[in-house]
Amino acid sequence: MAVGTALRYPYYPYYPVVVDILRSREADRVLDAPCGLGWLGDTLPGVSGRQVVLDGVGLWQFPPASAGYCSVTEHDLETPLTVSGHYDAAVCCEAIHLLTNPGVLVQSLYRALRPGGTLIITTPNTWYFRSRLQFLMRGFHSGFRPMVGRQRGEDYITYFPWSFPQLHLLLSHYGFGDITLHDVEEVKPKRVVEHLLAVPSRLYYRRQLKRAESDEIRQFWKQAGSDQSVHGRWLVVSARKPADEK
Repeated sequence: MAVGTALRYPYYPYYPVVVDILRSREADRVLDAPCGLGWLGDTLPGVSGRQVVLDGVGLWQFPPASAGYCSVTEHDLETPLTVSGHYDAAVCCEAIHLLTNPGVLVQSLYRALRPGGTLIITTPNTWYFRSRLQFLMRGFHSGFRPMVGRQRGEDYITYFPWSFPQLHLLLSHYGFGDITLHDVEEVKPKRVVEHLLAVPSRLYYRRQLKRAESDEIRQFWKQAGSDQSVHGRWLVVSARKPADEK
């Protein structure tokens, strides 16, 4: 990461995961939507080892001119993006839970990708057990408190809490395949009691895995029951647009 970037934005443990996916997929043209304050533009060109064309879409925040983007366009991601399907990859970090129309965004990014292109989404995970317990006791997940008393555009407002199965459902609905949950380097779980709370869920996932009738179903339950899905605070999910899509 470039020197001085810590003064502009915080560091999150999913950053290297996103970069590793882009590097492994050899993505030469990347759309960053939304690009925020530009962490990807600061990081990707220096570690990918490739000449990357990186375009950004600004929603509420915008990177400086020095951040490494070829272009940055202001656009409300609640409405469809009008970009041609020529990107090797599209990245959407920490935004899908802030939108009232997440399907519009996913469909737009699908259209922005070339056949075989990769979509990467990051969002807080609401399946870890402190969040589940808070939902049981209070009615809302950690980080997803009610909007009352807050104003859109002025306050940080979260709309939809996501888990891996929910993201899998959304991405499948819009035609994506090869949906993969990636591991994030973080303490999983943070508290010993979470191991005990997870036992019933673990047993359920194992039963579903044994009953799986296809490799696709087996892979889904294997990922749903993984440490990242059950105990992780972050979700980093990649998916591919079919290679034979016209």
